[in-house]
Amino acid sequence: MLIGLTLFGLSAVWMFQRDMVYPAAFPAQSRDRVSLPSQYGMPHFDDIRLETPDKVLIRGYLIKRATDEETKRAPTLTYFHANAGNMGHRLPIAKMMYDTLGCNVFMLSYRGYGLSEGQPSEAGLKTDALTALEFIRSHPLTANTKLVAFGQSLGGAVAIDIVAANEPEFAGIILENTFLSIAKMVPNVLPILKYVTFLASEKWVSEQNIRKITNVPILFLSGLQDDLVPPPQMRKLYELAMRNQNEGKMKVSWEEFANGKHNDTCIQPGYYEKISEWWKATVIPADPYVPTGRLTDMAPRETIEKSDGENIYHVQSASADKSLSDTEREASSSASVSASVKKDE
Repeated sequence: MLIGLTLFGLSAVWMFQRDMVYPAAFPAQSRDRVSLPSQYGMPHFDDIRLETPDKVLIRGYLIKRATDEETKRAPTLTYFHANAGNMGHRLPIAKMMYDTLGCNVFMLSYRGYGLSEGQPSEAGLKTDALTALEFIRSHPLTANTKLVAFGQSLGGAVAIDIVAANEPEFAGIILENTFLSIAKMVPNVLPILKYVTFLASEKWVSEQNIRKITNVPILFLSGLQDDLVPPPQMRKLYELAMRNQNEGKMKVSWEEFANGKHNDTCIQPGYYEKISEWWKATVIPADPYVPTGRLTDMAPRETIEKSDGENIYHVQSASADKSLSDTEREASSSASVSASVKKDE
């Protein structure tokens, strides 16, 4: 009996680990057309196709302020979503951030999510995040903006990883209900796998990566009734970050929500007010961004075609050179793309 359970646990971890970590990437309904920012009162946006270095086409929204000048002056929030749904499902939250903080918002659907191509994996999501960062830093409207990473749950692990590897690019990081590692989270979901999590290839070792962040302020948002990620894991991440707190840029802040569960912490009373207070005290007074030139050799373009919220325009950067509809992309894979407007289908 014991041997049978052990073999079951070993096979389950090996065969179904990605289904457990990235469940929303697999159901057919996750491929449905995602909502548009314009449906949520954000008409100034670009619908972006980004081609990653490993040739996977992922989707993103760059949600801008009303004018180019306002967009250039505003900080940019990069939104890394949780493991359920896609960027379209997070538009109501993006709208609250957009209005409350007066920021630009860049969102993406990871590979395998929404209308993005490919299959998710830890290495793949890290590549997606880096591609998004390269795009932001080569876009003429956001290249010199202060940049803040915002991650919920799995998105928090993505945010920690990208910030830890690219600290000079960021002015802050906001983490909500994030776990220490996959190995330490899975037993809380499926206790039967407690002793075989060492076999998992998906690691997301945030407890190690957060120790590498020494100069970027961090805001922790913890729902104390989290029914998926044990709240003590969030607290442990906070304590690890506190070890690097110094009198300079590295400030670590903690906000908790007594009734917040894993998926509803963002609707708890005071959630956006707490973020706004931190933003005004931390991001707004931060030093202006100084281009590092460390991400790409390609200089930002002086001009870029603008979206009216209904059309898709060709956008080019170090890793983003496609913005055609799926049908048009297939029909003209070998043709060069001009700056003509392509109607979103």
